[in-house]
Amino acid sequence: MHLRTPQLTGAATGLTGAATGLMGAVTGLMGAATGLTGAATGLTGAATGLMGAATELMGAATGLMGVATGLMGVATGLIGAYKYQNLVINLRKITVINQKF
Repeated sequence: MHLRTPQLTGAATGLTGAATGLMGAVTGLMGAATGLTGAATGLTGAATGLMGAATELMGAATGLMGVATGLMGVATGLIGAYKYQNLVINLRKITVINQKF
């Protein structure tokens, strides 16, 4: 059986189409890989954002603890001032009592 030119041309066109289809499939796979890489990058960015938010919350908590510590210092100072005032008053009473005798 002899192949004629139209048959050879059709066969060549079919092979070219198959090769084009394979290249398209490879391009599609590369696109899918790029999409997966982008998704992984997005997830990493989201995790980084969450860690940053957690760090900010811890910083805020640390600041609040600092405020509480400052308030306790103020309270300690006020208690100390009150005790000193009572000590002075008691010393004055002792002085007055000693002067009476």
